[in-house]
Amino acid sequence: MSDFLPMLVDLLPEHSGLKRVDNPLRVVLDRSLGEFMDSVDSETVFDGLFLESARGGWLDAFGRDYGVSRKLGEGDEDYRSRIVFEKLEYLTARNLQEIYGLTLYAFVDDFDAGENCLTSDNPYISSKYMSVASDELQGILNGKFVLDGEIVWLVGDKIVG
Repeated sequence: MSDFLPMLVDLLPEHSGLKRVDNPLRVVLDRSLGEFMDSVDSETVFDGLFLESARGGWLDAFGRDYGVSRKLGEGDEDYRSRIVFEKLEYLTARNLQEIYGLTLYAFVDDFDAGENCLTSDNPYISSKYMSVASDELQGILNGKFVLDGEIVWLVGDKIVG
């Protein structure tokens, strides 16, 4: 008999059939889930369930859920702080520059990089921007914010979006 299952069964209402030691489902649970839970390092598992205490692969799983990828060589504490910060942010020029590393340019109609059209990298000149970003970063931003044409992407020499 596992140590885990009696603790779990104690949480159930008194009239639960699992309270009986000879209940077939209890026997199956005891021999599967109970033995598994007895064999795992519960501190590691339970710490991994919460963003504040998750480490390593557990923290990476939170990052994937929140759409925040770990940077190469980034430690757990820095990564955790960035996950929290990115989830609290708003769509502002400053956040796009500092969090996502985008260089923002004032939007110019019919921009063609091949013609070297002049524009400005002053994000306060305009409320509509142009920038270059990987498909992955564009997906993250489009999934996180309603951009609604406020940012258009330069792909090659042309504007997309």
